[in-house]
Amino acid sequence: MPHITISIDGPTASGKTTLATSLAQHLGLTFLDTGLTFRSLAYALSREPVKHPRVRLGIELKHRPAVYNASGMLTQSHAIFLHEKEITDEIWDPSLDDNLKKISKEPVLRQEILRMHRDIVDECGNLVVVGRDTGATLLPIANLQIYLTASLVVRRERRRAQYRDRSDRSTAVGPPTARDEANRLAVRALNNSVEIQSTYLPASAVLACALNRLNQNPTHISERRDET
Repeated sequence: MPHITISIDGPTASGKTTLATSLAQHLGLTFLDTGLTFRSLAYALSREPVKHPRVRLGIELKHRPAVYNASGMLTQSHAIFLHEKEITDEIWDPSLDDNLKKISKEPVLRQEILRMHRDIVDECGNLVVVGRDTGATLLPIANLQIYLTASLVVRRERRRAQYRDRSDRSTAVGPPTARDEANRLAVRALNNSVEIQSTYLPASAVLACALNRLNQNPTHISERRDET
């Protein structure tokens, strides 16, 4: 059976995680959130310097993606481990934001993160990946390349609602950055790409848009549940 690979890019709080979760449930896919790897490395850097990132990533620092079966049931949750200790909750500390900025500007670390994510993609096969640059760098020949966006007002409200009961999470959402626009143009240039403006769409309609576009690609099998 052909593999199903989907990438989702877009600005903060545009609905990427919600859409990825829905697609993973509907199609029975692994869900990789690349942003969690960046946060986990920021956490590791706050504890000790990373002198040899190739050794650290994938060995001392491990990212276990979420997995949904063909019935849409979650069989494995997202989890991050540092020295075999789970740090999934700790990586959301707002104090890590400065380290995140450092990582984003460090080509060596970004390249090693990409290598780690490629290993996960090779192992999983059928998956949906969320994160900046995922379409252009990690899954350039995916079955579906999505750029998801929404108005600044709606994105801010979504983030406040998402973290209303989580005082440890940052609710800051700004306008699209130059990098967001560059990613948007990069996704547009890829085959099998679609841009979804979700400002006035409920989550179910965004999912329907994505599935409709996926069904237009004859090289994929959209309903993996039929395999069983």
